[in-house]
Amino acid sequence: MTFDLVVRNGRLVDAGLIRDGDIGIEAGRIAATGPDLADGVIELDAGGRFVMPGGVDSHVHLGQVSSKGDMTADDFWTGSRSAVFGGTTTVVPFAAQHRGQSIRQVVDDALQRAVDQMTIDYSLHVIITDFGGGAADELRSVAADGIAAVKIYLTYDRLKLVGSAALEVMSVAGDAGLPVMVHAEADSLVTWGRDRQVEAAEYGAASHAVSHSRAAEWSGVAEAIALAETVGATVYLAHVSTPEATELAVSARGRGVDVIAETCPHYLLLDEASLDAPMESAAPFLCSPPLRGADERAGLIDQLGSGIDLVASDHSPYTLDQKLPNGAETAFTEAANGLPGIELRLSLLYTAAIASGRFGMAEFVDLVSTNPAQACGLYPRKGSLQVGADADLVIWDPSPFSVQWSDLHDNVGYTPYEGMQLAGRPYAVVSAGEVLVADSTDRTRRGRGSFVPRRPPVR
Repeated sequence: MTFDLVVRNGRLVDAGLIRDGDIGIEAGRIAATGPDLADGVIELDAGGRFVMPGGVDSHVHLGQVSSKGDMTADDFWTGSRSAVFGGTTTVVPFAAQHRGQSIRQVVDDALQRAVDQMTIDYSLHVIITDFGGGAADELRSVAADGIAAVKIYLTYDRLKLVGSAALEVMSVAGDAGLPVMVHAEADSLVTWGRDRQVEAAEYGAASHAVSHSRAAEWSGVAEAIALAETVGATVYLAHVSTPEATELAVSARGRGVDVIAETCPHYLLLDEASLDAPMESAAPFLCSPPLRGADERAGLIDQLGSGIDLVASDHSPYTLDQKLPNGAETAFTEAANGLPGIELRLSLLYTAAIASGRFGMAEFVDLVSTNPAQACGLYPRKGSLQVGADADLVIWDPSPFSVQWSDLHDNVGYTPYEGMQLAGRPYAVVSAGEVLVADSTDRTRRGRGSFVPRRPPVR
């Protein structure tokens, strides 16, 4: 037989194993793996490089209006295009329900925009801020359509659920087979810290970190786990920024609680010292939870794969104008929160963990592809090189490079990693059997991606 595409001479990384071989692709799926496969209509030579499943980014904010009314700088088109240049072939953004809105309507709206704009495959989470009226039935309805997860917030006045609503969401989501992603910071501690800083007229970026303290994360994570444990739901802890929070997750697993723990590259490579600067310099580094110190960074890297399940970008793309609405006089309470990182996610983790000798390529693939696919119910269609899986592949080049925003493909206008020396980035990217990125090749286009519904999780 003749394959549509054959990737030759690769070191295939999948399911914890590395083996030499080729990959034969037919009709957008992996049809065969092994040595000396038959010819392909198109042949792509990996040249002895690692070939891995395409990255799965389970936490990205695209085409989303924040609680303050800021629209993300990247929509589904620019964000998904940026993702694929970094080796991610599946993204999971959010349909964001603001209070008074229908869950069904915000999901339908997001899916329609995705159909028109996404260049790679995608799933969808739904943020729930209002669980009154018929919201429970609407959640069951969108769960039946195959959304990946629900997200709730334990802080932020316009986002947090009040009273027993968080328990109700977790109960309904758990019964529907959906994990519940939680922004886990204790509202009372965040609010108290913020108010004390404002009363003291401390408006700089460092005051944001004081408000969103380490203790606020620990308390929020403990609460999220307790909620899930009470109703038997799966809890997905978003953007863990301290080793102590991971330890709470590990302890809960020992009691039988189903806990997924995520961290992000900025918590592995950036430092809270960046916030000790005038707001114009510090604003690009503002995120929640905030950046932490060297000890936390080292601790989180040690927990990768042994407490931390996956690494997502939490791509929250706001321009500098959005981060500095009042220029140099912008207070930390006014700045848009979040960091861009969708395109550099794989390179950042590779640099932090593999180039530094912390672990190997098999563990890397688990963290950026296989485990996120499993958490979102997309495995083994995604995150795998099994026969029958979608032919989403990355040929990985370990060569070093220097980060310049002008080389990236997002719509943000800056990167907090400007000038950083990284090791490793894609040599070529294949999505659904099509070579989208290779050397000077750019075959990205609007609307070529497809929605991938959730399956029961494989964990």
